[in-house]
Amino acid sequence: MKPSRLLIQLLLVWLLLGLLAAVATILEWPRSFEIKLVFWCWFGLVTLLALLDRFALRKPRLEVTRALEPHLALGIRQRVGIGVSNREQRRQEFWLTDFPPSKLHLEGLPIRLTLEPGEHVDLRYSITPLQRGLAEFGQPCCRVLSDWKLWEKNFYYGKAQSSKIYPNYKPLFRSSFIGSDQLYLDLGLQLRQRRGEGTDFHQLRDFRVGDSLRQVDWRATARFHKPISREYQEERDQQVVFLLDCGRRMRAKDGEISHFDHALNALLISAFVALRQGDSVGLLCFAGQSRWVAPVKGRFQVSRLLDQIYDLDSSPAASDYLDVAQQLITRQPRRSLIILISSLEPQDRDELTRAARLLSQHHLVMVASMRQQVLSDTLAAEVVSIDDALKYCGVANHLQQQSTMYAQLRSDNIIVADTPPGYMHSTLINEYMALKRSGIF
Repeated sequence: MKPSRLLIQLLLVWLLLGLLAAVATILEWPRSFEIKLVFWCWFGLVTLLALLDRFALRKPRLEVTRALEPHLALGIRQRVGIGVSNREQRRQEFWLTDFPPSKLHLEGLPIRLTLEPGEHVDLRYSITPLQRGLAEFGQPCCRVLSDWKLWEKNFYYGKAQSSKIYPNYKPLFRSSFIGSDQLYLDLGLQLRQRRGEGTDFHQLRDFRVGDSLRQVDWRATARFHKPISREYQEERDQQVVFLLDCGRRMRAKDGEISHFDHALNALLISAFVALRQGDSVGLLCFAGQSRWVAPVKGRFQVSRLLDQIYDLDSSPAASDYLDVAQQLITRQPRRSLIILISSLEPQDRDELTRAARLLSQHHLVMVASMRQQVLSDTLAAEVVSIDDALKYCGVANHLQQQSTMYAQLRSDNIIVADTPPGYMHSTLINEYMALKRSGIF
């Protein structure tokens, strides 16, 4: 409970009267006694009214309910519903507000309401998640004024609730209702494989113009006395395991979104595509976050991945590539496609090379690195001073060392993808689909 604006104004008047009484006493005004009398009468009247109003204030019988989605998407503006009912026999005036966590941006509250007896009102306000994790909402609050408007007090109704803030899963939800061709087109993927030229036998069909001779099934052709072709599809029931770097380098930002959040989005979209292809998807996090999700199969298993990674965040820990490679070999004996998502630097060359070679003895390995946009911007900027020239040379040397590291990895039959964070998802999926169609995976 705290004094209202009206009570504060009355107390300010009392202070002014006190100041006037003090001046009158010092200057020995003839009516100083009357001024002092008004001062004390005002004080007594305000105190009496404030005490009576204070003890008359009680919690009104209101019913407040909140309609909150159990899952929220990062950066997506969403609506929360609040229902308020007046169970009193008289009109109620109050301010309604809610208490979402600081990781949410709130719009539309507080709001002033006036409810007649028995009246019910449904309201909506907007929230925008700014950070992944568990969002815990406190109880909705009604700030009620006393009968004489001298006091205001917060009363809490309903119950506390929580919601999980996921990476932006809305595109995945939308994609689950469209066909594969349209999905790949939306993602900007380039699929050049002709139908029927995968690596896993699917069915026999009549020969079509454009079929290659290697597709012809000569035994079936002789039996049916007409050309018969084999139709293939991409192999299914393979396993893809993501190694997600949660170290300090993933805290870098290009714009408003960190490299780590870009990596999560790319992981989710790539996992969704792999699950739709009939493969199993697993995850191992390292560098400050240790989390293992064994490979699971099924196009709707992406929700399981969401539950496992929604609260992940980057840490100040250093990335130990050799250690995570040893962990994965122990956890994942079956040959799989291993996709390491990180932000690589030239000083990682020796350790990363050893880790990649160790993994490649058992698995097919892809290394995907987030390319920092600031490096490309520096090379594209005009050089007008010695400092600019030194910066340009430093960046060029850095990129040259990176290229040398990537060349060494490729010489060890490691697939390397170096791409800006915003294009990581399409790069990963293009590489994955190319491997599926080539039969290497």
